[in-house]
Amino acid sequence: MEYFSITSFTKEISRINLIGILLGHFVFAVALTQLLDWSWLKNLMSEEDKKKMLRSYTWKDMLVDGSIIAVAVGIIFLIVSIFL
Repeated sequence: MEYFSITSFTKEISRINLIGILLGHFVFAVALTQLLDWSWLKNLMSEEDKKKMLRSYTWKDMLVDGSIIAVAVGIIFLIVSIFL
């Protein structure tokens, strides 16, 4: 039943509405990032731990990180393509 409500929703929404929704979410994310206090992040690890972690970072770790980002972007494009 939920599938039919999604398909009827996609018939009612226009491309301009979708772009407005996505742009609004992006603006909200940037504003929330600027409003929150992120100063506690620098205290999570000591300098020695940071250097040790960066020295042990290999190309395999970079490949995994890149693939996670690629999957996330792919999911976003899939969701957008449903509405277009």
